[in-house]
Amino acid sequence: MNEGAARTEPVTREELFELAWKEPMLRLGERFGVSSSYMARVCTELRVPRPPRGYWAQLEYGKAPTRPALPAARPGDVTTWSPGSTLATSWPPARVRASLVEPTTRRRKASLVERHELLEGVKPFFLKSRESEHGLLRPFKRMLVDIIASEEQLDAALDAANVLFLALEAQGHRVALAPVNTGLRRPQVDEREASRKHDQYHASPWAPDRATVVYIAAVPIGLTLFEMTEEVEMMYVRGDYVPVKTLSATQLRMFRGPAHWTTHKPRPSGRFCLQAYCADPLVPWRKQWRVASGPALGALVPAVVSELEAEGPSLAHQLVEAAARAEARRRAREDEVRRDEEERERARQAKARQQARADLLAAIDAWDQARRVQDWLSLVEKQVEDLSPADREQVLGRLQDAKSLVGGEDALMLLKRWKAPDERL
Repeated sequence: MNEGAARTEPVTREELFELAWKEPMLRLGERFGVSSSYMARVCTELRVPRPPRGYWAQLEYGKAPTRPALPAARPGDVTTWSPGSTLATSWPPARVRASLVEPTTRRRKASLVERHELLEGVKPFFLKSRESEHGLLRPFKRMLVDIIASEEQLDAALDAANVLFLALEAQGHRVALAPVNTGLRRPQVDEREASRKHDQYHASPWAPDRATVVYIAAVPIGLTLFEMTEEVEMMYVRGDYVPVKTLSATQLRMFRGPAHWTTHKPRPSGRFCLQAYCADPLVPWRKQWRVASGPALGALVPAVVSELEAEGPSLAHQLVEAAARAEARRRAREDEVRRDEEERERARQAKARQQARADLLAAIDAWDQARRVQDWLSLVEKQVEDLSPADREQVLGRLQDAKSLVGGEDALMLLKRWKAPDERL
């Protein structure tokens, strides 16, 4: 690499760890052509511990703290970073950020209710929402945990998800947002309790940028917790739709006539569905658990964890088989493309040979015709000597016009203009 040129090759988390403890973030950022703050974010993204504040000054006097060990990579962790690429996350949880930036021996004070890192401080982001036809929140922020709920049931949804995530992690299964550029996908959610297959006007609910996944037996299982909607009879009253069941008998008598009409619209039901699915598109596995409330889902968590753990090895086996089938299909497609290309090349060569032969025969025919014309003209020139002066002058004039009209073909020039088959490819 040229002196002063920023590095562009990918860097592993092991290499970044060594570099982070050899030189300050400012110099490290210059090495990769980014700012020191951005370089710090890269370290956080790759879960690379950085020297604490004041480390380099302490190092000069031999009082620097001991360098911690690099944490082992977990399933789904980002293990390499390419300068110039986008970081996968923009809001590392405060607990993770603190543990990576400044290693400390002080224990964090336990809160009254422990929160999973994906759920810490996310409620305001969910409440900053667009309007929706079905009454479910549609947050502007897209990099959030995969929860869909109404404002009234948001706390219950977050609490239920927290119980589930903590129970999974207590069993050693990491819950996180799916890494970028890994091909993991999150299918669309139909939040209706009773869906209609051919309802082309159904608007899908909010979806996050990345799936929320739990790694079981190294298999990324996606998790979506959503509040279901139900069809509710609504009445149009003064510019708004109001549930008919909330109107009193007096109001029902008042709200009559063409200015008031009833229809059915989807509304939050307060009931929840937990959807688990294989985030790898090679295996189309999906399972749902429907409950009457958030607390009911919390009570169901042990059974859900057990079912997911039981499903993990089977999904891992299916993924291996599906990957083998996908590889076989890929090779078959490559072979087919190669055969098609070879066939096109053979056809192109055959066409070039055919065209070259046709052009050569045409050149020979043109030369043969030109030679016969020249022979005929030469014969006329010999016979014109026997004519009278007046006739000879007339015939010679016509002979000159004939030569200029038919011209002549030189066999050597014809061959030079002709292209061989290889020259046509």
